[in-house]
Order: sequence, then structure tokens, then C-alpha cells
Amino acid sequence: MLISALRSRVQRLGAPPLITYYEGDSRISLSAITFANWVDKTANLIADLGHEDGEPIDLALAESHPGHWVTLVWVAAAWQRGCPVNPGVTGAEFLVVGPDDDRRADVTVACSLHPLGRGFTTPPADAVDYVEVFAQPDVHDPSPLGESTVWAGSPVPATEPRSTKTLLTDPAAGWDTVATALVAPVLGGGSTVVTVGMDDDAVARIAAEEKIPLDQ
Repeated sequence: MLISALRSRVQRLGAPPLITYYEGDSRISLSAITFANWVDKTANLIADLGHEDGEPIDLALAESHPGHWVTLVWVAAAWQRGCPVNPGVTGAEFLVVGPDDDRRADVTVACSLHPLGRGFTTPPADAVDYVEVFAQPDVHDPSPLGESTVWAGSPVPATEPRSTKTLLTDPAAGWDTVATALVAPVLGGGSTVVTVGMDDDAVARIAAEEKIPLDQ
């Protein structure tokens, strides 16, 4: 569903922004081409760390940083490997955490969430620094099992494709954020602007710059 649609989006509408993320003084804009490259590299990292295709992945980032572009990359990469995604920590062998999360599993990847993709200044204890993703090949390696469409133990509901640009402000944890921020625009050719931690004036300024009506 998502992965096949993302491959199609890359071919049809690869260069325009897919996800634009604002937090603090940083603005990160990812085209479908760039986003898909991050997904491929992350999917290859999952395999390189010895995680079997089809085995679930606990994505603690989906609870701590639900609208972050890195979180959305991990959702897509897990599905590309055929792995169901559990938002939070459920006891899976593979766990993905944010910068201030000390929880660990058999294999844990810690993400600094640095705006430029840099790793931790001090290596995370008992975890792989997500910066290692840069060493992965730029190769699309789909799982022979096919892509997963499982979130929190259940198949994901149908998502209406969206062809427009929309603004999400401080999105909450849950499937609705993944569907709105990622799945809908990938399916429909739209894009999403996410703001985190901004006051009303900053959100209004960003909406104007991005040409998004605040009353949409």
C-alpha cells in the first residue's frame, strides 16, 4: 500500500516537497525522492542489524515524536521490510527510541533527531546510533514477504488520498497522524507541513509562507 504508492510517487512526482518539518529554528523539506532514499537506507539498516523480515518493530518514536519526519521514515522502512509497527514499547526484539529515551531491547536504534541528521555527541549506551544509516546503500530492497500494513497489532484502515498541502500543528501520537502526515499525501500526490513547539504567531507565519489557509 504505502511502499508501492511511494515508488509510484517518486516516478510521477518525485521532486516537489512531500513532508516539510518545522521545529525551533530548523526547517527540513523532503521530496518524495529524498524521503524514499531515507526509507531505503533505513530498511537496509534494519536488515543489516539482523532483524528478520516480518518480525515486529517497536517504534517508541511514534509516541515521543509522532510528527517528526524521522518517525515517518521509520514507519515506512519497517513496512518495507514487512515488519508490523508497534507504537511504543511492547517487548519486540527491535526498538527505535529518541534522544532522551533510555529504554532498550535486544537491538535498539537511538535517533538524535538532529536537524542535519548528525549523530549523538556521546554514543548512546547499548544502542546503535541512527547516524549509521548513512553507511547503507542507496538501494531499494523490498522484502520477499511483501510490505506490511500493520499498525498497533491491526491492519491499517483505508486512508483517503490527498492531493493538497495541509498543515499539522503539534500532531498527537496515533494512527491519525501517520495517515494524515504520510499515507494520504503519498497516495494522492499532496504534501504535509508539520510544526512542533511553535506559538500561534509562528504557525501563522509558516502557514502564510507555505501558502496554506489556517481555516482549512
